[in-house]
Amino acid sequence: MRDRCLRCLRPTTFCCCRELAPIPSQTRVVILQHPREARLAICSAWLAHVALPSSEIHQGVSFERNERVLALAATTGAALLYPGPDATPAATAEPPPLLFVVDGTWPQAVKMLRDSPTLSALPRISVAPTGPGAYGDLRREPGPEHLSTIEAIALALGTLERAPERFAPMCAAFRRSVALQLECARGESRNPRHRPARGRRPRDASGNTR
Repeated sequence: MRDRCLRCLRPTTFCCCRELAPIPSQTRVVILQHPREARLAICSAWLAHVALPSSEIHQGVSFERNERVLALAATTGAALLYPGPDATPAATAEPPPLLFVVDGTWPQAVKMLRDSPTLSALPRISVAPTGPGAYGDLRREPGPEHLSTIEAIALALGTLERAPERFAPMCAAFRRSVALQLECARGESRNPRHRPARGRRPRDASGNTR
């Protein structure tokens, strides 16, 4: 068994949270994570949770029977970070007291909100990425402007609270995590027990089949 960091739960050789100090935020973040996302080698949602002391993370597909999530959704002024024609750009929005963030692929996110009408009905806030996400070759995204969960959270909080530099360390830690994972995936000295079994489709560094 490899040693693991008790904070980010990653193997110590892949730990990127040593220099990531807790970051205070005016807005409380609640991450709604699709169960499949938790199985990936890199879980940006957990790293975001580590960075934000007041954040919460809940797993599921439908949250209509999750009493804790429903109670949080009833918070006056609560909002959902999600794009759409009715979403208010973060640059013009007031910081909400609580911001829900969906962690999953786009098809997973659509299903999660469809099965969680209480959350889907919340006012929406959107962000405008200024460049490509940090996943790079590690994971395919619908487009270069699509961000990982931690990048979207950092951009949203930085824009809402007019302090992008305060949340920049979150993105730096994630970029370092991606670089380490890619280095491992491309290395020639990988442990044979981590290689795909004969007859199975190989997986990329994020755990997705090619």
